[in-house]
Amino acid sequence: MKHIKTRIRTNTRAGKAAQKVAGVSVAELQKALTGDQATLQKLGSMYREGQMAAALMPAITETVKTKIKNESDWNKFLGELVASGSKAEVDIQKAKRQASFANIKYLDDMDELREQFKASLEMEKGRHSWAIDYNRARLFADMVIQDVEGQVRLLEQGSRIQLKQLQENQNHELKVAEHLLEYGDNADLSLIHKRDYQAEVKSPMGIIRRLRNALGI
Repeated sequence: MKHIKTRIRTNTRAGKAAQKVAGVSVAELQKALTGDQATLQKLGSMYREGQMAAALMPAITETVKTKIKNESDWNKFLGELVASGSKAEVDIQKAKRQASFANIKYLDDMDELREQFKASLEMEKGRHSWAIDYNRARLFADMVIQDVEGQVRLLEQGSRIQLKQLQENQNHELKVAEHLLEYGDNADLSLIHKRDYQAEVKSPMGIIRRLRNALGI
C-alpha cells in the first residue's frame, strides 16, 4: 500500500462526507490493504451487513411500500366512508324531514278538506232549505194565480152573455138609426131584428136541448 499514491484529496468536505456515509475512513481502507486484522474484521462485518441489507432490501422496500399504500388506501377508504356516511346522513335527515313535512301537509289537507266539507254541507243545507221555501212560495203563488185566473175566467164566461147583449143592443140601436135615416117615413123597424141572449138564458130548457143535440144524447 505504501507504493500506491493517493492523488485525490480526501480531507475536503465532500471527502469527509463520503467517508462518514460509508462508515469507514480512507486511512482504515489503507490499513485493510496492508492486512490489518481489526480493520479487515470491521470491513467483514460491514460486508455481511451489506449482503444482508442487499438481500432484505427488496422485501423491506416492498413491505414499506405496501404499508404506505395500505395506509393510503385505508385513509382514502375512511375519507370516502366519512364523506358517503355524512352524505347518507344528510339524505336520511332530508328524507325524514320531507316525510314529516308530507305527513303534516297531509294532516293539514285533511283538516282543510273536513272544514271545506262542513262549509259545503252548511251551504247545501241552506240552499236546499231556500229551494224548498222558494218552491213552496212559487207553488203557493201559482195556486193563487191559477185560482184567481180560474175564477176570473168563470166570471168572464158568465159575463159573456151580458156583454154580448150590451153589444147587440148598441148594434140594434145603430141599425135602427141607420134604417130611419135611410128610409124616413117608409121605414119599417120590424125588419130590424134584435138578438135576445138574455131571453135564452131565462129559458134553460132550450140550452139543455142544444147541449144534448151537440153531444148526441
